[in-house]
Amino acid sequence: MTEEVGELSRAMRKGAKAQNINEIIGTVDEELYDVIYYALAIANIYDVDIEEVARVKSHITESKYPSDVKFEVGR
Repeated sequence: MTEEVGELSRAMRKGAKAQNINEIIGTVDEELYDVIYYALAIANIYDVDIEEVARVKSHITESKYPSDVKFEVGR
C-alpha cells in the first residue's frame, strides 16, 4: 500500500493524467485505482463496512471543517 501511495504521489507531481482509457500506465488514474483497490482489500480483510465508515467519517469531518461539498447518499 505504501508503495502504491508513493507511485500515486509521483504521478501527481508529474501531472500524469491519462489522455484516453488505453493509456493509463503510470498515470494518476492508474495509481489512484491501485490505492483504492488496496484500501478496499484491507477493509475486506478486517471486515470493515467501508460505506458505513464513509458516512460516519464524512459527518465527523463536516463537523470539524464545514463545507458546501456534501457526501452523496443513495447513489
